Amino acid sequence: MRTQPKVIFNMFDRSTLAKNLLGIGDPNVHKIDGQWWMFFGGMQRNFTNNLFSASLPKSELLSTDMQWQITMDPNNPNKAQPLIQQPNKGEWDHFGLHEPCFVAGEKRDNAGKWVPCGRIYYSGRTGRNVFGKNTTYSISLLELTESGWQRHEAPVITSDRLSNSALAPKVIYDCDKKRWHVWYLADATEPVKSKDESEIYHSESDDGIIWEAPKFFFGRDDKIAHTYVLRRSDGTYEMLLSTIANFSGESSYPEQKLWVSTAQIPSGNRADWSEPQETLAAIGGKVWYANGFFGSSICEADAKNEEGEQYIFFTGVRGSMNWLTFAIKKLLALKKPPPPAPFYFAIGFFRMGKQRD
Repeated sequence: MRTQPKVIFNMFDRSTLAKNLLGIGDPNVHKIDGQWWMFFGGMQRNFTNNLFSASLPKSELLSTDMQWQITMDPNNPNKAQPLIQQPNKGEWDHFGLHEPCFVAGEKRDNAGKWVPCGRIYYSGRTGRNVFGKNTTYSISLLELTESGWQRHEAPVITSDRLSNSALAPKVIYDCDKKRWHVWYLADATEPVKSKDESEIYHSESDDGIIWEAPKFFFGRDDKIAHTYVLRRSDGTYEMLLSTIANFSGESSYPEQKLWVSTAQIPSGNRADWSEPQETLAAIGGKVWYANGFFGSSICEADAKNEEGEQYIFFTGVRGSMNWLTFAIKKLLALKKPPPPAPFYFAIGFFRMGKQRD
């Protein structure tokens, strides 16, 4: 049985955000050393994007009443602390780091020994604007070191003959075969918003840095934008799917839904995955996700009375509205309206019942 989706952070209600963040999205949730962490992307007041985090108190389990706290700057309690400093001007990703995907994996050290590593793969933006044909995206990573997160300076997956942009990396590590897997979005025209020229590709790697030639996974007719994969505690896999989000509420976009597919191995062959099962639809739901979903992730519940269930975190796109009309109504009611924005995003979640393979 699915619970009703619930908001965690909402740019329509700025009181839920840190003062230096205008908007947020792409929640990626993991249990690390016994504590739940959420990594997400945030738009800052200078209109650059960076990666941030939030957490639950140590030892607290996932629940429908969980209270996430954004990691704040130790020198400024009103300011969210980015995982890294903004890349310098002239760097390929100076304008934006988006869509974090944390992975606990392994790599070889200088002596050739396998050692654990923690990474966050992300989409880097080359242009000032988030959307537009003059902006492209590539994929790179941060690596956790003793001194904190360190940025890998160069992209590890770039746009090529397949696309204009490579973005939305969903990466896992197969500890049995010591192989890295990535599913990512290849967009041939305008990144993020293109609904007709977007495809999903899969690739593998020995080290998570140098990747094999990508293989086709979802086509343009599928209109899939995100393919987040989870290895369950029983060793099987779940893939959380969503379509290109309908930011402007246009009628030509595909139905806005979340689906789950399962497989026995982390396969790059779509035939190895089950027929997707719908788990949430925008139509008939709350206004804060009426225009669709993006940047979703899935976790196994860790409470004893929720064994076999999952928590799904996602970004909801608020239904289209006339801001001026809404603002006037708020002001007449002596209430402060939300700041004007082309879109309003919220990070939310729901608990999903046991899935049948």
